[in-house]
Amino acid sequence: MSDQVIRTKELKPEDGMHFRHPLNPNSDAHFFRLSRPTGLQRAHVNLLRVPPGKEAFILHRHTVQEEWSYIVEGEGTAQIGDEKVKVAAGDFIAFPLNGKAHTIVNTGTSDLVYLTGGDDSPQEIGHFPSVNKMIVFGPTGVDLIDASAAKHYSLQDFITGNIK
Repeated sequence: MSDQVIRTKELKPEDGMHFRHPLNPNSDAHFFRLSRPTGLQRAHVNLLRVPPGKEAFILHRHTVQEEWSYIVEGEGTAQIGDEKVKVAAGDFIAFPLNGKAHTIVNTGTSDLVYLTGGDDSPQEIGHFPSVNKMIVFGPTGVDLIDASAAKHYSLQDFITGNIK
């Protein structure tokens, strides 16, 4: 078989990675990377399997990378900002840059299986409003920042040195 084809129906748990988001005790998912093993370098695509009552991530939004999800099996609830939307197999969800914070919770009785992906760049800034944190991803690791300690300045104030 070609190295550019992954038969997702044949994936076994050991082909993936168990993941729990460190800031979300309700996070529990099994990840299968699809893009890297097939040679893609500028986009990332993963297959996620999330048990009933759980979610893969934490409520978050992106600053650098667009993200999308496509529901393959099961049903869940996508939280997008303050809105909660029922989703099921065949639904596509887009998360634009600097959009509303989002997450998907498995509200069904069987595993929620979905594809998720988007841009892939060596840097990203994520925002986790439910825990008031920011994360900066870089090539050598991540910096987790308490957002309440961050100070915001206008570009003009920064350029003119009017910062305290």
